[in-house]
Amino acid sequence: MNELTMFNPLVKTLAKWYSKKCSKCGNTCIETILNSFREKTECPDCKKQILFGKILLKILMIYMKIDSSDLDDLSSDKEAVSLVNALFRGITKHGLKAVRIGIPIYVVFDITDKCNLKCIHCYSSEQNEELTTNDVYHILNMLYEAGVGIIDFGGGEPLLRKDILDIISYSKNLGLYTSVSTNGTLLNDGYVKHLKAIHIDHVCISLDGVNPETHDYIRNKKGTYEKTIKGIKNCVKAGINTQISTVFMNSNFDELVDIYNLLDLLNVDGWYIYDFVPAGRGKELQKEALDPKQRGELFARLQALAVSSKMSFKPYPYLITINSACGTDTYFYKKYGKLTELFKGCLSARWVCHISSNGDLHPCHLLPHKLGNLKQETFEDIWFNKNNPVLKELRDRTLLKGDCGKCKYRDVCGGCRAQAFWRTSDYLESDRCWIKN
Repeated sequence: MNELTMFNPLVKTLAKWYSKKCSKCGNTCIETILNSFREKTECPDCKKQILFGKILLKILMIYMKIDSSDLDDLSSDKEAVSLVNALFRGITKHGLKAVRIGIPIYVVFDITDKCNLKCIHCYSSEQNEELTTNDVYHILNMLYEAGVGIIDFGGGEPLLRKDILDIISYSKNLGLYTSVSTNGTLLNDGYVKHLKAIHIDHVCISLDGVNPETHDYIRNKKGTYEKTIKGIKNCVKAGINTQISTVFMNSNFDELVDIYNLLDLLNVDGWYIYDFVPAGRGKELQKEALDPKQRGELFARLQALAVSSKMSFKPYPYLITINSACGTDTYFYKKYGKLTELFKGCLSARWVCHISSNGDLHPCHLLPHKLGNLKQETFEDIWFNKNNPVLKELRDRTLLKGDCGKCKYRDVCGGCRAQAFWRTSDYLESDRCWIKN
């Protein structure tokens, strides 16, 4: 009997205890314990759980070299708490295997390919048959049971689906942290009120330039900038957690600081920063891809801005690599401290996955390799039980080639497998990185 098998029963039992919900306040044990690091617990039933739970958690913290201050910050972040709940839920079912190979605690679910724009860099350039509402509900049920914590509904333009509000409500009622990624042009006052009423966790709006000409060029339609800015303002005004997504390429690279200043002025909550990957429609835009020097400069500028920023910075896919390579404290994901070490580098096929509008499952939204279809197979069979060569290879960083295979940050980073694939047609090849070993 190996060590993994030997400890599984104990680990599953503890995870199940931490995942148990209080009948009075509805919080899980792990939520109550995390909250206790920053405030007193009022629920009398939960108070009984804290002492035992804290002792176990502190043992784990010592092992992982995590400070109490990391948990203090984490407990005030709904998204982070959802991830922790999902991790414990997944361990309850799959034991240490869930940690060893990863649970896709964050899922990009593109529920439609229809769109009112035709962005030049869009990865979703194919048209698929859409899932029915009940198909979507069935898939969401499977994802929750498997240990998924966050669902981000995208497209296409997800707000074009007539049942999107019902789908968001269903996801929320399951207990999933639920967001929607949109181009923002449909976010008028009325629509934003509906999103607020169903308690959406956050809205992520694409903004690719501070100048209207830049944004409209990338979005491939004049007048888009003004509608997008209006949508952002409507969400902020309504008190919805408002995140912005920006894809950096040669056309907007020089606007980075100005975009940051605009977002700071608009008082948004967070900023997802993407390094352009020439996928989908973007295959024709190889000239727009940043070279290694520009990529290094991009993240160096972001590092400087993030130190004092009140909004959270979320660079994709380099969660830890930038800081490991620079030898500095992490300013990206700064709330989570050492906890981010669990989710190292490229998350594809490990902690994230993508579902297309017809139910096809992929390693991430930028890797087109079909792993199976969730109308025909269960999620758990595909992710945990099916002997899929793509999943096996993406999870084994000893197989990486070129500079990524030799890099001292290989096991911390792994490079962006989508960057490697769209440049070389081989997802195990080297990413074009700025880090010199």
